[in-house]
Amino acid sequence: MVSGEDIHLRSLRTEDVWLMYRWYNDPRVMEDMTPRQELFAPSVEEIRLALEQAVASTTERYFVIQDGAGRALGFTSLTSMDMRAASARLTVVIGDRNDWGKGLGKEATKRMIDYAFNVLNLHRVYAIVADHNLRAISCLEACGFVHEGTLRDDHYRRGAYRSSHIMSVLRDEGFTC
Repeated sequence: MVSGEDIHLRSLRTEDVWLMYRWYNDPRVMEDMTPRQELFAPSVEEIRLALEQAVASTTERYFVIQDGAGRALGFTSLTSMDMRAASARLTVVIGDRNDWGKGLGKEATKRMIDYAFNVLNLHRVYAIVADHNLRAISCLEACGFVHEGTLRDDHYRRGAYRSSHIMSVLRDEGFTC
């Protein structure tokens, strides 16, 4: 478990299937997630299979974000790990819209960067964020991430092609959140 002031991160478990099912079936939550989305919300069985793979992975780290009372708030992960390059992709999702805007994503990002640099000994953490997800961009910038590039027209949203941004932070730059 990774602990912070307001939140705790615990390892993802296969029993979390119903949490993930709820979040993946909320269109507003999905709209702000990484651009690569399914056309239809995944079934419980699809999520169960994905969770079993995630839990068994030795090269990726998945956590559930919890408050002090143990209530699940969302999930976070470090994926696409390249241990030779000491790099991984960060994802942070606050799954309940009522918890948005409270700084929980920033706190989870802070905990994950600390974990990536000080436990996994990574050098670079990056994120891919849709250009319309201003909350995520602001959060990442507040944590020291810089804009590396743009994936032009990489996804389709609300009747138009939209772009995503690659943002990263390096260990020796330090992170600020």
